[in-house]
Amino acid sequence: MSLAPRPAWRVFPWDPRAADGDSRSPRYVPPFQGHGRFDLRDAPRGVLYLAESPEHAIAEKLQDLRNQSLEDTDLFEGGHRYALAEVQLAPATFETMVDLCDPPTILERQTPPDHVAALTRTTTQALARKLYDAGGAGFRWWSTFLGEWHNLVIFADRLADEPSISTPRPLHPNDPDLQLAARFLGIALPPR
Repeated sequence: MSLAPRPAWRVFPWDPRAADGDSRSPRYVPPFQGHGRFDLRDAPRGVLYLAESPEHAIAEKLQDLRNQSLEDTDLFEGGHRYALAEVQLAPATFETMVDLCDPPTILERQTPPDHVAALTRTTTQALARKLYDAGGAGFRWWSTFLGEWHNLVIFADRLADEPSISTPRPLHPNDPDLQLAARFLGIALPPR
């Protein structure tokens, strides 16, 4: 059973002057990966990580501030403000994605749930390698934050077509989605 198309979001340090696909642009995927949970060190175009909700995408970026205070300066990386962009993948990309949130799929793929949820990179990267070698475009899995939050892990060289990406929205402490993420992570926001 193929995964139904769905919108996704990503947060990244945005330079509005960056060329499409360059560093600090919405389409940028780092070429040298290996430290991320599901990175494939030798994938031709790397792995693109997306979240199925805006607040989840923001929480992924702000997780190091858990139970601390957020300052506006925390919303910058390399001199560029974080921005949120909605990503619409081509429906054909979803046809070969594996939904690891679906129990029958986990059984069919002989994928122990603890391998998906593991924090050990050798375990999670081996799982990504297994799914990549099987020919899929990527997979869906639940977040380590919250079972209701889900991620899409996309093998960028397997995209059926370039995704449609919204104009990025710069993030500020008063952003409603950022406030939801901060509340979940126990991050204190500056007074208005």
